[in-house]
Amino acid sequence: MASNGSTTDSVVLRLQAEQSDIASLTDAYAKMQQISPTDNRSWIYWAGFHGFPNYYCWHHGRAGADGSRFPYNLFLPWHRAYLLYWENAARDQNPNAVLPWWDWTAQTGVPAAFSEPQLPDGSPNALFSGPLPDMPDSPARPTRRWPGDPAQLPSPEQIDSLLGLTSYEDFQTQIEDVHDFIHGWMGGVNPDDNSQGGDVGMIATAAFDPLFWAHHCTIDRVWYLWQLRQGITNIPPAQLGLVLTPFRYTVRDVLDIRQLGYEYATSVTVP
Repeated sequence: MASNGSTTDSVVLRLQAEQSDIASLTDAYAKMQQISPTDNRSWIYWAGFHGFPNYYCWHHGRAGADGSRFPYNLFLPWHRAYLLYWENAARDQNPNAVLPWWDWTAQTGVPAAFSEPQLPDGSPNALFSGPLPDMPDSPARPTRRWPGDPAQLPSPEQIDSLLGLTSYEDFQTQIEDVHDFIHGWMGGVNPDDNSQGGDVGMIATAAFDPLFWAHHCTIDRVWYLWQLRQGITNIPPAQLGLVLTPFRYTVRDVLDIRQLGYEYATSVTVP
């Protein structure tokens, strides 16, 4: 998830170094997707922590398969812990894999690396879709998405306004609303029957889509930028010791990304 601000994909995909990182990430994802779903190294195993079948994810103070509501919301720290575990799983398959962050504020849509179904050699592109497991009333299949109009995506000015919020809880609520909108934008509307859109727009299936991870790296980066302005300790003390189940981290453990071994660009270099 580290980045030095270099540009590798139509300005909107930021990676640590050069285009080779895209190849490494694609290779890692392809290998994860080919591992048996019952193997704890597989795509389906790790994606299944977010929604189906485990539903550990935090959204708007809700967590768990039954949607239990709590008096606090661990949305930002929980997803940061999840990104760490996911990147480690990817690096197990290719040690050069680095999670990118997708700069949707460029308002140019889904990066080409994630929107082409095939690679230049004609093989399937593991960044385009991921495998879904068998689900109730839905057999296993690849994920699908129909993204919306890029002009609808948040502008840099909209995100910069959030960085001025001094309350952690206000910031988390508002960036989560942005997050929700982009999930819906990514999923879009099925053009065949005008029904609810793609898998990345639904909690149960979102993490099985490769674009989920680039989107959440961006949310994590925006939180990091907010922390640079407002401080890493600007969080309710009662939450610091809470465990980010099923991960081994507590909220306190994930507040400083430098202690976690990664960083993000604080500005973007546009050629």
